[in-house]
Amino acid sequence: MRGVSRAAEAKQDINRAEDTVEALQQQLNDLQAQFEEETKALEGRIDPLSEDLETIILKPRKTDINVQAVALVWMPHWKDENGVLTPAF
Repeated sequence: MRGVSRAAEAKQDINRAEDTVEALQQQLNDLQAQFEEETKALEGRIDPLSEDLETIILKPRKTDINVQAVALVWMPHWKDENGVLTPAF
């Protein structure tokens, strides 16, 4: 008797799990369709090629310049007979 009741419970658990998987798959499909619909709506509303751009000219001031570091880089090259430079690193 115990084995039969355990088998029945296992079958019910399997059926519930299958129902859950189907419900989650349907939910995923609905969300994917909603995402695609909203993406198409945004693509139709926003087109970077048709946007009106405004040019703003900013003139830098001396007070806006802040030097953090100064560095010297040495990159040795070899110069052959033809004057072609080849990196030596």
